[in-house]
Amino acid sequence: MAYFQFLGTGPSTPITDAVGRNLRRRSSALMQHISTYLLLDVTHDFEEQVEMALSVTGVVVTNPSRDAAGGLGNLDRWVDAETPFYAPEDLWKDIVARYGPFKQLVHVPLEPCVPLAVAELHLTAFPLETSTGADAAANYGYHVDTGKKKITYASDVKVIPPESEPFFRDNDLLVVDGAGWDKDLPTHRGALNHLPTYIELGNQKVVFTDIGRAAPPHTLATSAVRRVSHRAEVAYDFMKVPLGR
Repeated sequence: MAYFQFLGTGPSTPITDAVGRNLRRRSSALMQHISTYLLLDVTHDFEEQVEMALSVTGVVVTNPSRDAAGGLGNLDRWVDAETPFYAPEDLWKDIVARYGPFKQLVHVPLEPCVPLAVAELHLTAFPLETSTGADAAANYGYHVDTGKKKITYASDVKVIPPESEPFFRDNDLLVVDGAGWDKDLPTHRGALNHLPTYIELGNQKVVFTDIGRAAPPHTLATSAVRRVSHRAEVAYDFMKVPLGR
């Protein structure tokens, strides 16, 4: 049984002064398919999040910021064998400069927008923008195709470049930035203001992550998105989405 599990659903400063589904660790997830356990983002909350991960056979990160990649040193010590780190060259160079060198994490290059066979699935990195200009850090989303299911993870995005637009269409599961809740922030998207478009693009299930303090409590947030579409949800920490066999 394949599944997608949220290990954290919060912003760069986690929401720790809450309980239940309103307590939000930094955004991270695990994609499991057969014997592949792909970790998406490695946060400062890694030690707590990895207890739910069971295994890690590969890793990707969306960008080199500390909230997306600050736990890589802990992951490098946690794995007991060489583990593929899938990343485009520009992102890898920035990651190594900030957090390397690594002993167990081994770079496997990804060419943006070109799928790579990873065990029983295909993995594609595609560029996204949270800020513009020459100093903007590399930032990516990831598309996973199991052969039966298509999943897109875009937890940190403001602008979708034209070459990345196809990855936001016709997914079985679209996991996307909802930090702004009902409006865009300077470096993040909202949820409610973009949800109609995500549904129109043919996505069967849309789940928002990277939920910040702009959002109402989880129960109210879930009701709000479901009033727009029954195919939408707001993620919570350790939520597991079954993807079938």
